[in-house]
Amino acid sequence: MTVEIIKNPGKPLCVFGLLDTEKGNIIADEMLAWLRPHYTVHIVRHDGKQFEQPALRYMQDLQKKTNRPCLYLHTKGACYREELSEKVRRMWKEQFAENGKQYFDAVKGSKPRVAAPIFSPEGKSWYNGFVANAAAMRTIPEIVPDEFRWRFERLFLNRDDVERIGVLGTVKHSDVWLYNNY
Repeated sequence: MTVEIIKNPGKPLCVFGLLDTEKGNIIADEMLAWLRPHYTVHIVRHDGKQFEQPALRYMQDLQKKTNRPCLYLHTKGACYREELSEKVRRMWKEQFAENGKQYFDAVKGSKPRVAAPIFSPEGKSWYNGFVANAAAMRTIPEIVPDEFRWRFERLFLNRDDVERIGVLGTVKHSDVWLYNNY
């Protein structure tokens, strides 16, 4: 795992997990073009054997140090399902680059809060994109990277101690929602 920081003083934090594959790097180039103007981006490059977890762990540590809210995105979420890849990136660009302020506004304050475009009723967030405040990341156990595929989706699942905000809504079937809206 390597970390590169693209500094943009005064801008919100973004942890960008980069799956270090040919496809991951191509997608990263596109995404970084629209993230750079809006964020100080911490690029966490890794081989994907531990899925998104190295980047999530980095985010957890960064937020403990800075006590600032942070956007989390990962190229794995942008390429995991080929038929949704372009739609996911289009949604992220619209939601986090063009309208990202609404996510950071939603997690303001000391109460643990996380905002994503969509959540399921039980609090599952899909497509590897969310903004969390530091208090929310402190409520979850320390992330120790392993090979458990679903750790990302379950970070805030059924958590009464974290307010989960679906900026675009709460949905039962995320794939159907994404197909119909992007």
